Amino acid sequence: AFAAGSSHDVYFRLLAEKVREMEGWEHSIVVEYKEGASGDVGWTALTQAEPDGYTIGFFPTAALINGVAAGRPYTTEGIENVMGMMSDPGVIGVAANSKYNSLEELIAAAKEKPGSVSIGVTSVTTSEGLAVTQLEEAAGVEFNVIPFDGESAVLTAVSGGHCDAFCLNVSDGKTFVDNGQVKYLATGDTERSSWYPDLPTYQECGYDVVQYNCRGIAIREGTDPAIIKYLSNCFQAAAAQPDVIAKAEEMQITAVSMGTEECNRLFEEQNQIYLDLWETNPWN
Repeated sequence: AFAAGSSHDVYFRLLAEKVREMEGWEHSIVVEYKEGASGDVGWTALTQAEPDGYTIGFFPTAALINGVAAGRPYTTEGIENVMGMMSDPGVIGVAANSKYNSLEELIAAAKEKPGSVSIGVTSVTTSEGLAVTQLEEAAGVEFNVIPFDGESAVLTAVSGGHCDAFCLNVSDGKTFVDNGQVKYLATGDTERSSWYPDLPTYQECGYDVVQYNCRGIAIREGTDPAIIKYLSNCFQAAAAQPDVIAKAEEMQITAVSMGTEECNRLFEEQNQIYLDLWETNPWN
């Protein structure tokens, strides 16, 4: 379920090689791409693997969306988290020359004329698409939500003045921010981003919405807890190495190092958010 060449793919490979080096393994961890159906193929394969500790997989909180909506086997009951390795907060932004300079201003405009403010997402059923739905409910507004084919298409449309705003992950728009094409208004994490400390959270702006995509390493439920603990310790030790930390910072990877219990708790919380949203606003 990795996207080849993506930041989580690159970071996982960095961790895997460091684990092999530190543990003195003769063989490396082999990355096998099982792409298809927006991750469903890979996540399903993870739940069907032998629970012997030899098959691990990439598992983000965004996978829970399909688990809730389509009853797929990879819910919080189908997998065990080994380690949370990245946490990419959501973000709402606009073109650099936009008249909107805060999330409150964007919300006020949408409240004054419902449906007049357009906001681009990659899909209405991704974590960012559902975050917009939650924001609409929390603020009592209606946006004109426009799905685009990928993050670059969203950002290009907004920076070109064809769409008023976007809701994506913080890492998605880095190049556009660096180039002065877009500006961020607020982030969906529970605390301010270390990369953008001046950026308020949605909650600081007055809207009780949390948006982040935790990207983790997972294993099939039923695997021996001792194996899970060993793998978790290995990956956390690798993530703590100075050269790994330096590389992640160089690439502005939003790396974290969450153990099994903390990661499971975070996934449970996010799963409940999606379950609650499904009850009030089913997205299929």
